[in-house]
Amino acid sequence: MINKNKLVELLATFFYIGKIKYCPGTFGSLAAFPLYYIIVYFTMTNQIIFSFKNLNNMEQQMLTIFTIVSAFNIALFIIGIYCSSLYIKNTGREDPKEVVIDEVAGQMLVVSSCVFSNLFIHYSNVTNYLDTKHINFIFLFVLPFVLFRFFDIIKPWPINWADRKIKGGLGVMLDDILAAIFAIVCQYAITFIIIDWVGAKLTINI
Repeated sequence: MINKNKLVELLATFFYIGKIKYCPGTFGSLAAFPLYYIIVYFTMTNQIIFSFKNLNNMEQQMLTIFTIVSAFNIALFIIGIYCSSLYIKNTGREDPKEVVIDEVAGQMLVVSSCVFSNLFIHYSNVTNYLDTKHINFIFLFVLPFVLFRFFDIIKPWPINWADRKIKGGLGVMLDDILAAIFAIVCQYAITFIIIDWVGAKLTINI
């Protein structure tokens, strides 16, 4: 039988990734990407498609993936609160650095929410300058990762307020969710600025 405390440690540190000596939060964030792509791959290879009215097959597939990942994010958030709370109780330390399930949940939220920014880029004039491979790399990996880590480390208000005032498992998870929201807003702002800038540049050249 699996020891409860060992299972809590396994999940809170996200399969011991949090035990990495240097930059455990960064490695926790990176772990979200293969997890996200596994969910996407599983959904697509098993042809799981939810029915949405007035949408074509590709749009239905994208919304299906978004729905499934969103449900996974909610479950991860709840599990994170529970496991973080128990881990804090077991160790007697507030917000232990080795707890990285919060980084995984926050990064998953960013990359899953920013998929549509990538779609906007693909339907814009940016494709005149970047091919699909580079667009996907930038908008599905580089920007989501850099923006989330930036806000998770810098912690502007109200992230720093939540980090100081809200304790326990909820506090551990909440500041990363807030950092994720900041990152998502910034990614879409950057996306539309790039689209407008490229559009304006092409208009001037014409």
